[in-house]
Amino acid sequence: MDIKWETKTKEVFDKIINDLPQFHKSIAQQLVKERSEQLALKRNSQFVEDRDLITAFFREVPPAFKDMMKRKFDHLNIDYSGFVSDEEVGCENSG
Repeated sequence: MDIKWETKTKEVFDKIINDLPQFHKSIAQQLVKERSEQLALKRNSQFVEDRDLITAFFREVPPAFKDMMKRKFDHLNIDYSGFVSDEEVGCENSG
């Protein structure tokens, strides 16, 4: 099955990927794209939606970049809280 991307979701993906440090950009692009498409398939959907993208970013991005991901989604006025746990977004206290 060929997975398509919702237009707005693809725009969000591109904006966030383009803002990542060059060293991490290509790795994150591949991992997040693959994970987003896997999540859409798991939902039996032909389209990657925001929920897939958000979940993929927080699952694939190293812990050191989770705060940056939160800021990026906040800046784009995207509420990620309904799609990922506090643990996945790094809200647990690390002491």
